[in-house]
Amino acid sequence: MTDRLIAIDLDNTFADYTTAFADCLAQMGRPVRGGDPTTYDFGCDGWFGEGNGDVFPEFHSQAVMLGLYLRERPYPHARRAVDALTFDRPAWHVAFVTSRRDDGDDTARWMLGLGIDMSLEFDYANQCLDRMDPTGMELGRAISERARSGRWSMGLLCEPNGVGWCHLPDKESLGADLYIEDDPAMLDRLMDLGLPVLVRRHAYNTAQCERAEQSGLGLAFDDWTQVPGLAERLIGGSH
Repeated sequence: MTDRLIAIDLDNTFADYTTAFADCLAQMGRPVRGGDPTTYDFGCDGWFGEGNGDVFPEFHSQAVMLGLYLRERPYPHARRAVDALTFDRPAWHVAFVTSRRDDGDDTARWMLGLGIDMSLEFDYANQCLDRMDPTGMELGRAISERARSGRWSMGLLCEPNGVGWCHLPDKESLGADLYIEDDPAMLDRLMDLGLPVLVRRHAYNTAQCERAEQSGLGLAFDDWTQVPGLAERLIGGSH
């Protein structure tokens, strides 16, 4: 069997950022009509208004201080799907990979709250920052080697594989065999490099869903129950 690395994004891919963000906005006294935003920067009707995405960073930062990342909940069936990807296929290795850099220790605390034991060693990327370029290929290779070897801390069900996580803005440097992602710009970058993707469908990434399916580089999904089967279609034929 051939080892395979699957990189899974967190916000609005594995976990529901949008609902948590709306909850924080309501606490700030700025309730929104909500719904799935049609633009990635929330600069759309129902949120900040058409073309007002430039205010999103400020509100996002305030939401982080209100515990935004700790409020996120995995999408229905996402945990079970990750279990299936990791533990039903010993040659497949899973790493949560996020580009967020403003979370302090919230991600680690959130992982622990999900029952992912990060006590032995967590966020391998951060451990490397003093020794490597945090946006360079060397760091990506180091994380990839770590994930493929299964030398993460304990995972969702402990055995046989662990589930790790890392901060990494340049996700393509991992050279993962499959990326599960929602960010339109990141998806375009990955597909430009010919890297396989599973797209968590949102109103703001319909173009990337179509590109993935028309190009043969990937598939789109609406429900995490679909993910193990779709991943098998994309990368399962080589083991």
